[in-house]
Amino acid sequence: MALNKSMHHRNRYKDKPPDFAYLASKYPEFRQYVHTSLAGRPVVNFKEPEAVRALTCTLLKEDFGLTIEIPLERLIPTVPLRLNYIHWVEDLIDGQKQPRRGIDIGTGASCIYPLLGATMNGWYFLATEVDDICFDYAKKNVDQNNMSDLIKADTKSAIK
Repeated sequence: MALNKSMHHRNRYKDKPPDFAYLASKYPEFRQYVHTSLAGRPVVNFKEPEAVRALTCTLLKEDFGLTIEIPLERLIPTVPLRLNYIHWVEDLIDGQKQPRRGIDIGTGASCIYPLLGATMNGWYFLATEVDDICFDYAKKNVDQNNMSDLIKADTKSAIK
């Protein structure tokens, strides 16, 4: 996991990377992807899409209370990097009092930016997606997290 000094200073993962052992003990669906390195440390194989997906879903659940589903044949976002982007946007709009509204063009199956922005800051989003599979997953992810009041992607035809 690429965690380094160039991460945003408010990023929760900058100085405290995810504890794979703890997460594996708490989330059985993640446990199968955590292995012990030769040095005795718990590791995840980031070249294995299933492991990356399990980690992404686990971090979103553990740290943000979000439950999502992502198909393996679509982009699987990494949470620390997406969180960086949210913090940079927070910096840009800091001090502006009116409700924030954003558009995520090509939101992908995870709908990660709208879900993080809405969960962390109460931001409103229009999430757009032209890929039918991604749209269906994104809509499901919004609905199952009860975020449809903040994140709109009502019909495929409205966003194509």
